[in-house]
Amino acid sequence: MLQTSKSEFVEVMIDDNVSRGIGHNGVEVVIDRKKCNYSMYDPSGCKKCLQICPVGVFCTRPIEKRDFSIPPKDRIDPTIWIILATWADWCNGCGACIRECPKGAISIQFGEKALVPER
Repeated sequence: MLQTSKSEFVEVMIDDNVSRGIGHNGVEVVIDRKKCNYSMYDPSGCKKCLQICPVGVFCTRPIEKRDFSIPPKDRIDPTIWIILATWADWCNGCGACIRECPKGAISIQFGEKALVPER
């Protein structure tokens, strides 16, 4: 599965392993989907990057876009959501999301500086 969306400010790409937001200013925010345990409906699911980011880089959406032209029995589960860096171009490089993420799922390329989780 590969999904892409592009505007004049940011390009967002999603595949089975990562969601990636690349701002027009060169900032790239990558979320490792295999590590991230975000869940919109599960109270034990993590939402720390959404809560800590001072500029609101992250947003959520269903894993698949709803297509009501598909018969109901063949539609995807609308309760499976993911985190995206939809506003990667707003990232100020503070690294708060990286420090707060308990799974080490977020990395940022901020110009020449790579912000990655500590191991």
